[in-house]
Amino acid sequence: MTSSPPSVTPALETTEEILEAFLFSVSHDLRFPLLTLSLSGELIRESMRDTPEAAGSGSTGVALDALKQGAEDLERMLKALATVSRARRRQQDVKNVPLRMLLGGHVVLSDVADVDKLLVSVDPTPVRELIDCLCGEDPAELQLTLTDGHALLRIPARAALPELDGSPLIELARSLTVHAGTVVEELASLQIQLARHAVALEIDQQTVSVWLPRAAGSAR
Repeated sequence: MTSSPPSVTPALETTEEILEAFLFSVSHDLRFPLLTLSLSGELIRESMRDTPEAAGSGSTGVALDALKQGAEDLERMLKALATVSRARRRQQDVKNVPLRMLLGGHVVLSDVADVDKLLVSVDPTPVRELIDCLCGEDPAELQLTLTDGHALLRIPARAALPELDGSPLIELARSLTVHAGTVVEELASLQIQLARHAVALEIDQQTVSVWLPRAAGSAR
């Protein structure tokens, strides 16, 4: 036995690994008892199929309906946790890419000269997925400005976004019940992926601001 006490605060990497293992465990291991509850409710309903209680107006029918709804809500929330877990484990492919390539056919509103020469250092996949999530297939008008070290892209959302306090991930964590299975879950997943290569994301009403790191030597 050593005389020195063990470290109270684990290393950051260890903490991240523990958090990841916890997310994976919660989102996967709870599926079996959830399935057990769902199947048990269906078996009870089937066994009472020809009784008045099974029609839904009796107390047993109401209880079974509540059990089914509760199981569906729990399944939706577990899927949201699984989505977050996958986002944290997704392989990153960060490289210098032309910003114009990421934007596709969308219209860029900017005073920046030589936008076509502007390079950003990102993983292109989650950036494109974010733009597609917000804009859909039709061309949209995106605003571009340059800040110290970043290309700031403001993306308007075509579909109405719920009222968010800046961060979709924080909103998802505040209420899985409300946001699981919605666009907030999708945006939270993308926020996690983007943050892993230093891309910041913030929502202000119906506009999403994204700070893309500019590649070294990129056009100014």
